[in-house]
Amino acid sequence: MPEDSHPDPNRWWKHRRRGYYAGMWWAFLQTPIWAAVELAQPNTLPAMGAVIGWSYGISVTLIVSYFGNNIAEAWAGKVKQ
Repeated sequence: MPEDSHPDPNRWWKHRRRGYYAGMWWAFLQTPIWAAVELAQPNTLPAMGAVIGWSYGISVTLIVSYFGNNIAEAWAGKVKQ
């Protein structure tokens, strides 16, 4: 099948990379944000434990899915080396 025909296995590549970068940036940015929230309103973070956990969890999911997709494609032989 020619590379320019549908389905193109690389069509979502830039979106995966964007998700990875968004996850990394949010993981780095939210730490000082949570620290600032705690400084502004002491004892706020314990009440927001579930929200904070989900927030970091989403970041990790984006990061891990990026690497997982790359590994799966390499295993299937779809990545050109």
